[in-house]
This record gives sequence, C-alpha cells and structure tokens, in this order.
Amino acid sequence: MVRILPMASSSLHLAAFRPCLSSFRFSAITNTTTTTARFGVSLTAYNPSRRLALFHLGSAIPQAQLFNVRSPKGLRTEGNGVEAGTTGNIAQASTATSQEDDLEWVKKDKRRMLHVVYRVGDLDKTIKFYTECLGMKLLRKRDIPEERYTNAFLGYGPEDSQFVVELTYNYGVDNYDIGSGFGHFGIAVEDVAKTVDLVKAKGGKVTREAGPVKGGSTVIAFIEDPDGYKFELLERGPTPEPLCQVMLRVGDLDRAINYYEKAFGMELLRKRDNPEYKYTIAMMGYGPEDKSMVLELTYNYGVTEYSKGNAYAQIAIGTDDVYKTAEAVKKHGGTITREPGPLPGIGTKIVACVDPDGWKTVFVDNIDFLKELE
Repeated sequence: MVRILPMASSSLHLAAFRPCLSSFRFSAITNTTTTTARFGVSLTAYNPSRRLALFHLGSAIPQAQLFNVRSPKGLRTEGNGVEAGTTGNIAQASTATSQEDDLEWVKKDKRRMLHVVYRVGDLDKTIKFYTECLGMKLLRKRDIPEERYTNAFLGYGPEDSQFVVELTYNYGVDNYDIGSGFGHFGIAVEDVAKTVDLVKAKGGKVTREAGPVKGGSTVIAFIEDPDGYKFELLERGPTPEPLCQVMLRVGDLDRAINYYEKAFGMELLRKRDNPEYKYTIAMMGYGPEDKSMVLELTYNYGVTEYSKGNAYAQIAIGTDDVYKTAEAVKKHGGTITREPGPLPGIGTKIVACVDPDGWKTVFVDNIDFLKELE
C-alpha cells in the first residue's frame, strides 16, 4: 500500500524505506514543501511478533528517470570490418532473442491485480458508505497507533481471489488532493438506477444520473464517495469481479499501451476513439473485461501531463518472479523505485515501479502474498 502523512515536518528528509508491520514507507522531498510520505504494501494482518527492521535507501527515489535498452551495433574499422561486424550481428541477435524471451515470460507469468491503494479523511464514514451504498464487505481492518495510521480492506470477495480496495487513514489528515490524473473506479451492479437511489438516500453525491452511455446501450451512472473519489456504476449481470475498473489518464496512449503490454504482460482488450469529445480510451487487463478487473487508460486530445495529487496511491499486482518483472519494467520504459527483493523481517519479495506517466505499481510475489494472508 502507499500512504502519505500530513505535511508536519519543517526540515527536508532524505528518502527512507522503513518496512513496519507488513508495510514499507519512505520520506520524499517535494519541490516547494516538505512532505513526509509513507509508502507500503499491505501483505498481512497486523502481527506484533513480525515487527520489521529499519533500513534506508539513502537518497531520494527517482520519479521521472526512464530506462532505454537498445541493441548493440557492430564496430567497423579498416582492419577487422568483417569480424567486428559479425560480432555486432551476434550481439544484436542475442539481444533480440533475450527481449523475445522476456516478452514470452511476461505473457506466461501468473499475474493478477490484487488491490488498489488510496487515502481517505474519515475511515469510518467511508467504510459505512462502501458497505451500505456499494454493497462491499469489510474484509479486515488494522490500526497501527505507533505509526499513526489505520488500514481497511474492502471488497466483494476474499483478497486471495478478488480485486479489493485498501483504504489508508493517516491520523489527523482529513483532506487530500485527488489531482487531475486519477479518473474513477468502476463497479458492476445489476441495477444502476436502484443503486443511485440508495446513494441519494444515504446522502451521497450523484454526478451523472442512470441512463445509457452516449453512443451505446450500457446503462451507467457516476457517483462520488465522501472523499470525492468518483465511481462509475455499470449495469451488468452477475460477475466474478464487481470491482471492475480503475481509470487513469495518460499523456501518450500508444506509449502507455506498449508499456503495459510488454512490461506488465497485459492485453489490449479494446480501444475506442471519441473525436466528438476529444478523447480515446484503452482497456488493459489480464482477462475478459466483463469478468476481470481492468485498467482503463484515457488520453485527452492535446493533454500530455496531469497532476497526481497525494490521494490516489498505487495498484498492487501479483507475479511469480519480482526479479524478472523488474528487468521487464526497466527494458520497456518504466522506472524502478524499490529494487526487487524480500522485505526485511517478513521475507515477502516485492518490486516497486512507476510507468512513463508516473503512475505507481507494486509487484508482489504470489506465493509470499498467499502466505501473508494465512
């Protein structure tokens, strides 16, 4: 999970990585103000006997550096043009083969989107809204008073098989900036109009009444939770994954599609251009859109950058090998922000990265994740 504490410090902090009670964190330097930022991956319920050791990375984690991998070229000189050229061709072939192997492995890796992490200002109020209006279940809740935060996991089924939300409440922080880049979450419901009526009855905000989507027949509606996060309600029959979408805006859609296909092993499920409204969307995921959680990437004509705010945090994805995942991320335009390896104290292997647009993802070892849920 990823969490940000209130801006209470008056001095700059070097980035630090401190795993504690199944989560990890670091402090980050902003351009104009000092913000103590805590980043973590929720891997298990609170267990005092598994307290983690403190360690530091020693410098601020880069947020914009991109990694480019190019095939080596042969060196040609008068005396050994043929030999050097042959060596270069062999190197190029070897690199191409390596990249093909990487792509093949990424596609075969058993990946599943585990949870999405974001911050809320009133945890009890948000839990009440999600359970009473959206039909979610409170799966578990964990309070860490010495670290001054509380987590709550909610969803429509167990964490080991369904995508869930991980809410983070930082003591004393009741408001966050959602930014312009985050779009919405999507929830499939059997009766959108009925859900909208329930949201209104509970005092919730409806920003788009139930009705067919423009240019189509699917009934949708938009609502907002107590913190201003938008939810798109999609009318759909029974589905194994009711929490079905996370929408993020990107500055270059083709680049984003290429990255999520090659680095993350996702499939482009569909792409739709809407010139009338000047935007294009791409649905990416690990399974059919009507049965799996998908990532909805949105490109608005002419907009290349968005503010991230400090409310939305990241998505966690399961993988069979965090080390190979890190290599794929580096080769295809991502930036590693936490090198792959086990978290001290619990041994769960992770790797953290950001995509070319700056959206954060944490990959978690599948076997370790299941052990942590036991």
